[in-house]
Amino acid sequence: MDLQERLRRARVRVLTAATEAEQLTDSEPSREPEPALESLVAGEWVHTPAGRCLRVERRYPYDHTHGAERLDALLRVPTHQWASFADARDGPPLDPRSALFLDTETTGLMRGAGTYVFLVGLAFYDADSLTLRQYFMPDYGDEEALLDLVAEELEAHRGLVSFNGRCFDWPLLRTRFILARRAFDESPPHLDLLPLSRRLWRKRLPSCSLGSLEQNILGLARRPDDVPGYLIPQLYQDYLQQGRVAPMARVFYHNETDILSMVSLAARIGRLLSGPSVAQNDPSCDLVALGALYEQLQRTDEALQAYRLASEGRVGLVDARRGSREADLRLAALLKRLGRHDEAMQAWRRQLQGDALHPYVELAKHLEHRLGDHAAAKSIVLEAMDWLQRQRSRTPPSAFARAMAELEHRLARLEGKLPKSGRAEG
Repeated sequence: MDLQERLRRARVRVLTAATEAEQLTDSEPSREPEPALESLVAGEWVHTPAGRCLRVERRYPYDHTHGAERLDALLRVPTHQWASFADARDGPPLDPRSALFLDTETTGLMRGAGTYVFLVGLAFYDADSLTLRQYFMPDYGDEEALLDLVAEELEAHRGLVSFNGRCFDWPLLRTRFILARRAFDESPPHLDLLPLSRRLWRKRLPSCSLGSLEQNILGLARRPDDVPGYLIPQLYQDYLQQGRVAPMARVFYHNETDILSMVSLAARIGRLLSGPSVAQNDPSCDLVALGALYEQLQRTDEALQAYRLASEGRVGLVDARRGSREADLRLAALLKRLGRHDEAMQAWRRQLQGDALHPYVELAKHLEHRLGDHAAAKSIVLEAMDWLQRQRSRTPPSAFARAMAELEHRLARLEGKLPKSGRAEG
C-alpha cells in the first residue's frame, strides 16, 4: 500500500469516527444549559496551584460481582503466580494487593507528544473494598493538575496492572510526565494482561480485545449506553469545543468498566495458573494453551498434566478432537525432550491416522534407533507413505515430493538393515 492510499484510509477512519460521534451527541436530548459534568458522574473538583481536575471516586465491596468474578477473587491468588509476568527488577514480585489498576482515555490512538491523556482511571484494594478513582482534565491547561494527582497515587502504591498498558497507556502517560518535566518512577513492576490473555485464548477466540474477553470469558454484557473506544477522542474534542457534556458521562462509564474488567480478568487468569486440576473445571480454559504456557515457564509436571487432560478431550475448545490431537503432539514432544521416550511413543501411536506426518516419522525413528526394531520401523514407514498418498490432493506438490523422498530414503535404509526375508515383507 502506497503512502497516498494510507493517508486516504486514515482520513476515512477519522471522518467516520467524527460522524458517529456527531450522531451520538445529536441523539442526546437538547438541554439549555448543558448539565454540569460533576453532577452526571458524581464527582468533585479538586483545585491545585497548577489548575483543576475532576475526581470521581467509587468504592466496591469485596463481594461485588463483575462478570462471573467477585472482586476479592484476585486476593486469593498467590503473589508468586505473577513473578514470571511482571518485571519487578531487583525488588519483590508485584502484588496486586498493593498495585494500581490503570486505564487511560486519550485524545488519540497514537503515542506521540501531541496525544494527551485526559482521563486516568485507577483502582486499588484497601481494607474491605476496591476503590476506583478517575481523574479528568477539563482543558489542556489543566494537565499539570492531572499529573500532580496521578503522581500522588503512583507514589502511594507499588506496581501497575493494565490491559495493553505496557504498549500504550504507560508509555503515553510517561511521555506526558517527561514533557511536564515531572519526576516519576519510569519502570514500576507492571503486569499487562493482554499478552497473557493472548497466550491463553487466542486459538479459541476470534479476538482477545477486552470487549471480546468480557463477553466470552467473563460473561459480561456492558450497558447499552457504553461508547466505543474509537469515538472517545472525538467526544472529548466536542466537550472542549462545543461544550457537549452528556456524552462524557459515557466515557467515564467506559473507563470504569475497563478497570473492573481488568480486576475480574486478573482473577480468572490467576485461577487458571494455579494448576490443571483447578483449571480443568473452568469452562473458559483451553488446556492446550495452558499447557504451552506452563511449558514455557518450565513448570513441566503441570504442562504434562494439562496436555494429558486435553488429550482426553477436556480442552475447552469448540473442536475438541482437533485440540486433543494438538495436545498429544505437544505431549509427545515434551516427553521426548525430557528423555521419556517410551511414554512419548505411546503418544505418537495415538496420533497415527490423524492429520500430521510427524508422529509416523518420530515413531519410526524411535523404533529404529532406540529399540532397534527395524521390522516395526519399516511397517510404520509404509503406513506413513500410505497416509501421505491419501493426503496428496491436499499437499503442495513440492512438499509432497520432499516428504515422500525422505520416507523412501528411510525405507531403503531400514531394508538394508533387515535380513532378506524381512525385506520382502510389505
